[in-house]
Amino acid sequence: MMKDLQTKITIAKPCTQNWAEMEKEADFGFCTVCSKNVIDFTNYSNAEIISVLTQASASVCGRLTVTQLNQLNYYSLDMPANRNWMKYLGVLAIGAAIFAQDANAAIPRVATEISIRTGEKRAEKPLVVNKITGRILDPNKKPVAGIRLVILNTPYYATTDQNGQYEILLKNNLNIKDNKISVQSARYSAILIINYTKVKQNDIMLKDEPMIMGEIVIPTPKKS
Repeated sequence: MMKDLQTKITIAKPCTQNWAEMEKEADFGFCTVCSKNVIDFTNYSNAEIISVLTQASASVCGRLTVTQLNQLNYYSLDMPANRNWMKYLGVLAIGAAIFAQDANAAIPRVATEISIRTGEKRAEKPLVVNKITGRILDPNKKPVAGIRLVILNTPYYATTDQNGQYEILLKNNLNIKDNKISVQSARYSAILIINYTKVKQNDIMLKDEPMIMGEIVIPTPKKS
């Protein structure tokens, strides 16, 4: 059996041109040095990137975050002998979102306080609010809409509105040790420690993810 010549999606030769100085049109930037369009993938889902790569008739130059590139390679470890694996990756990306929504809807509401009597002693669990709210700000301290965030190790999630606000309703069986909110974004990263004794949480300040730009090289199919 022959070994793969290429097993990862890569940008082998990152472009050093300045994205900010390129002429823009929709999701493209035009590189005058190469006379090629560069696709801005930063707001694309994994499935959408895969769709572009599989349908392209020529090489694709793109701009994306290192996190996005790592996500694409995470699912391509067991790549089949043809390019159909790319469609499979898109199914995985969509299926994961549907599963999260179903799991979130299935859990019953939490009580704000639970107490247990044992003889004359009364043991109480820490008071837990039945929802948490907050705001997400970009590196320039401006509210950001459409940012998805999750409480790690739980099915709880939310998406920010046009004012950068979010709200997560808490249900029972909540383990208050799971107290980290993580931003799920290809472009930004951030984590906040939750205070379950109050509704309004501190603002979440986003950090820019490292970017990479250049011709995207996709894996060579396996040979037997």
